[in-house]
Amino acid sequence: MVDKAARLFDEGHLGGTEDNMAKMLASEASWYAADMCVQTHGGFGFAEENDVERKFRETRLYQVAPISTNLILSHVATHALDLPKSFLACLTITHLAPLAGEI
Repeated sequence: MVDKAARLFDEGHLGGTEDNMAKMLASEASWYAADMCVQTHGGFGFAEENDVERKFRETRLYQVAPISTNLILSHVATHALDLPKSFLACLTITHLAPLAGEI
């Protein structure tokens, strides 16, 4: 998904649903990987001397900057799924899975 979004950008297409979904997928994957590292290291995963703590903080940043997950979900809901602005608050990444094959 990330490769396709990058290819579309290189071809001159302006960012949109593909870019947002790729960013969200990458940020969620890094978050789950960092969470597993903390689970594996236990309490040592939170020690500042350990690189796991820093990576854990950094991966959280990917979910809110430069655009938050909620804004991505809002964009996908209104532009790809044609939902009204008052879309379901429970829209999650599982709703995006069927779209991944179409994009």
